[in-house]
Amino acid sequence: MKRENNNFYLQQAEQDEINTLSQQIKCRANVQIIQQPTAQTLMLPIDDPVNQGTFYGGEVLVSSAIVQVNDVDGWAMVMDDTPVLALSIAILDAAYAAGVEQEAIAKLVQQGRQRHEQNLQNTQTEVAATKVSFDLM
Repeated sequence: MKRENNNFYLQQAEQDEINTLSQQIKCRANVQIIQQPTAQTLMLPIDDPVNQGTFYGGEVLVSSAIVQVNDVDGWAMVMDDTPVLALSIAILDAAYAAGVEQEAIAKLVQQGRQRHEQNLQNTQTEVAATKVSFDLM
């Protein structure tokens, strides 16, 4: 499990479980908030297939937070204006790097990964149902 993938998969996991685990970590470890969760917008770069360049397709609303758990930095950026989720995932990120509750965090990451893969499979099934077979026409 790579730490850089945890942020993405944790966003797919059950938010109540993420918040509960981050509260447990706050009780067990030294948690310092370096940057309070803030909402911000990011420019979304899009690859231009015609000119082989990049252009900005619009802005995306995100929330981010930076924390330390036992003097180890953690960070999270999540979609939308969700400051509580951003802070909780930042705490889990730092805790994982600091060796605090790694098994519980890994379990949530795995849960998020499974949910993500299931969503992809469902989408592929829906798209496949719209496939036109020109041989039958």
